[in-house]
Amino acid sequence: MVKRALSVLLCFLLWLPAAVAEDATVTIASSTDAAATTASSTDASVTTVPSTDASDTSIPSTDANVTADPTTDDTVVEDYVEDDGMSEIVGQADQALPSIEGLTPLYTTKIKPLTATGTGTSIHAEQDDNSASLAVVGKGETITIYKVFPAYVLAEYDGVVGFVKRTGIDENCTTIDPENTAPYGVTVMSYVATTTDVTPIHITPDNSSETFPIVVGKGSKVAILEFTNGFAKVLYWRSYGYIDATLLTDLVVVSPTDEPMSDDTPISAFSSFFKYNNGVELNDGRVKNIVRSCELMTRVMQPDEQLDFNAQIGPYKKANGYFPAPVLIDGGSQPGYGGGTCQSSSTLYNTVRKLPGITIVYRRPHGPGCARYLPMHQDAAVGSDSLNFIFRNDYSFPIRILAESTGEGVITIQIFKD
Repeated sequence: MVKRALSVLLCFLLWLPAAVAEDATVTIASSTDAAATTASSTDASVTTVPSTDASDTSIPSTDANVTADPTTDDTVVEDYVEDDGMSEIVGQADQALPSIEGLTPLYTTKIKPLTATGTGTSIHAEQDDNSASLAVVGKGETITIYKVFPAYVLAEYDGVVGFVKRTGIDENCTTIDPENTAPYGVTVMSYVATTTDVTPIHITPDNSSETFPIVVGKGSKVAILEFTNGFAKVLYWRSYGYIDATLLTDLVVVSPTDEPMSDDTPISAFSSFFKYNNGVELNDGRVKNIVRSCELMTRVMQPDEQLDFNAQIGPYKKANGYFPAPVLIDGGSQPGYGGGTCQSSSTLYNTVRKLPGITIVYRRPHGPGCARYLPMHQDAAVGSDSLNFIFRNDYSFPIRILAESTGEGVITIQIFKD
């Protein structure tokens, strides 16, 4: 049986490149290992407004006149999501040695402790805060990054190599080879598939391994990094997760560039995961708000057209189809209409960042720790005058945004060349 499965897999891998040219949708009939590595070659300009430290330097942008003073927030409305204690799990399959042998340097950046009183950040022997500290790098010192993981980076400083928590570095990284390296924080997905049943997400590619708290509902679209050992590898909060490939169907290849392989292939895709039916007061409203925002995000954008999230996906009111949900107001959790839309805007932010023809006009993260349902530095907060996400289609062709969620654990956004 194993030999037969491997034979089927080999045929699938040989057939897939030719098949996508004719019909980019295929059905997974058995476990597959269709791993693919892709990278964005150019950087979309970003204006990033820091959330708590006015001394931070914003990333240059082609539309740098659109900025905000981060020190003038009287009321800050942010998405409120409690940490379930499993947002930074590193499974056995994703453990790595603290070695840069054979790797190419990707970025340089400065150490920026999470708190204003922090003086430095440790280089750890493993992707674990409790692992041995190999060195402490002082605030403002420069490290070289060789690999990026959901919660850590593999970095070198003064001859010491190890893992640095992403919460301790400045997101304004310098890309060493921008022609061949995606900007820091860009996560390139290779496939989109649909779940055929209620689908658990495992910590390692093994059905007997522990699972994350969120279980994805039947009929949900999921963006996939790669296939390994018969499992689809996904980005789950600040970890990697694994979905049994036999629970997926309608596999679509995401184009590695901004030129689609066919009319059915998206040029970018991204997913993020959320809790539902968890018994938490007002969380049902948060889920409904994510679904509602998907309806409003789905659209065609003409060349030079701009999307202002607050103006066009909002206003976040009952009259616009939104529900009360937990939000942060002046540092405390309160019921507020539109809670959950920050996860929608953040998912959209990650989807467009891969595309060099999209200009990020304005984006601001949540507080210093960013939103926990995504890796550090990959969120885009909305909901107030200073919290907004705005981008522009600078391609010469229209783009189509397709945002989807069944309300059962995952939101997936795809972008197509229209």
